[in-house]
Amino acid sequence: MKINRIPVLLALVFFCVFTSCKKQAPQLPSNKGDVVEENASTLLNINQNLAAKEDSILEEYTGQDPEFKRSELGFWFKIEKRTDRPILKEKDNCSFTCRVSLLDGKLLQEDEKNVIIGKKQLIVGLEEGLKLLHKGESATFIIPWYLGYGMKGDDQEIPPYTSLIYQIKLIE
Repeated sequence: MKINRIPVLLALVFFCVFTSCKKQAPQLPSNKGDVVEENASTLLNINQNLAAKEDSILEEYTGQDPEFKRSELGFWFKIEKRTDRPILKEKDNCSFTCRVSLLDGKLLQEDEKNVIIGKKQLIVGLEEGLKLLHKGESATFIIPWYLGYGMKGDDQEIPPYTSLIYQIKLIE
């Protein structure tokens, strides 16, 4: 029996071409999966507990002065001098004097600042607090660490997990 070699050879070539072009499905890295999600969830719970603890400390601290109000974001504020002038809004140029201290009263900074609202030139809590003020007003803000310098603090004076008191006077 004589076998025609050309069809067998063609069949072998087609078989090799079609099986070698098949792409393997990508594999997930071994460090991905449930462990990462579990760690993220644990860290989230820890931070939420720390923030809740800080909120209760600040609530107790401000409980001595009924004029303090808590914002939806989580900082506390008291407007000391009110005006009928326009409220600060996005892209407004804002000049103010600022005294920054710890909850125990230790003065950290005394400064005059000039910022543009909405440009993220300040910590979140303070910038959101300024948006509550009318031009020419003065206020006290108590900013919890999670709306301030957070878990890292700053490189100079403010330690990690530190809530701050800002006494602000808008310059007209």
